[in-house]
Amino acid sequence: MNKVAKLLSVGTVRSEISQFAATEWGITQRSIDRYIQEATVILKQDFDIDRRQFTAEVLAQYASLAKEARKSGQLTVALGCINSMAKVGQVMS
Repeated sequence: MNKVAKLLSVGTVRSEISQFAATEWGITQRSIDRYIQEATVILKQDFDIDRRQFTAEVLAQYASLAKEARKSGQLTVALGCINSMAKVGQVMS
């Protein structure tokens, strides 16, 4: 199940997952569909968090990206992160 969830999380489409699962695991389409459905539940649980917690995590990621961008001299990217942080911050007010 975790492998299917990982495939979904990186944008793998159903037909590619079906081909992979049939080749690697030798399972039927019906089983593959059930795996995809269960994997989708896992992914939803990953994002079933409080809005303020999610906002804090997003802001922390933007801050980290901005810091790395400044270190590498990518000031346009750093500014983009700052602008995005400001947009996300307005959601909280």
